[in-house]
Amino acid sequence: MTLEKLSKEAAERLIQIDFNFYSSVHKDLLQFSDAQLLNHYANYGYLEGRVANPNALRENFIVVDQELKCLEIGPFFNPLIKGNNVKYLDILSTSELAVRAKSISASQEQIKNIPKIDFVSKDGSLKLVNEKFDLLVSAHNIEHQVDLIGHLNEASDILVDRGTYKMIVPNSAYCFDANLPPSKISEIIDANRIKSKTHSIAKVIEHRALTVHNDAVVHWKESNSNTKEYSLIDVSRVSSAITEFDNAEGKFIDVHAWQFKPHTLADIFRVLIKLNLIRFIDVICFGPVINRNEFCIELVK
Repeated sequence: MTLEKLSKEAAERLIQIDFNFYSSVHKDLLQFSDAQLLNHYANYGYLEGRVANPNALRENFIVVDQELKCLEIGPFFNPLIKGNNVKYLDILSTSELAVRAKSISASQEQIKNIPKIDFVSKDGSLKLVNEKFDLLVSAHNIEHQVDLIGHLNEASDILVDRGTYKMIVPNSAYCFDANLPPSKISEIIDANRIKSKTHSIAKVIEHRALTVHNDAVVHWKESNSNTKEYSLIDVSRVSSAITEFDNAEGKFIDVHAWQFKPHTLADIFRVLIKLNLIRFIDVICFGPVINRNEFCIELVK
């Protein structure tokens, strides 16, 4: 895995740094000026996973005003938000989610936690939603989207003006995608132009054969090492992925299409907004968190 520090410009433009919070939480920085704090975060803090904003933590990020009308996408048995003003969308119905949960040995408590699914979208599209919401929420969802740009524009269509789409996204440097390179904006635009509805064989092979363990703490420790051993490609895993793809006969296989780090996704969203390719006006990213394999980011319509 290749890690890169941020330039001061990148840190300032891509990560929402709360300087008062950053210095108060990290006592070695108490005497730093804002300029020094920015320089420290760009050179050290980002790579060290130092929390630079309370909203970098999912437990703070998904604190929702009960008056807001909300839609959560893909809650399964662990919904992020609950309340009278919350609705849910998933590719499976409530009963189908219960069957799936049992198949992976979920506990009875987890199964009971499955919410009533208000919108069942077999292909994951948001087009069937005929309401407007103040807030959309999803966790570990957007990396599965075949056409990310299309998904984001569908999200925009069901948001009110100044509405927000809050996303918790895997940090590819510290999850099972650690050996895969970050996705490029060129690939994301290409996927939107192609209008494919299913993942390519390349994505299936990457997900099934080229991923590694998902222990975030171990990945963070490994990231501090100057060297990493190269592992041989597992022939059987590649063969199995090819067979799975061929046997699907064009049907959707659920895998990661995209790999993101906080700064790479924030920059991609920034450019997509500037190019008017997604119907949002701002992106806010809260940066990585040490020993966690996810980050928090939001788009404002």
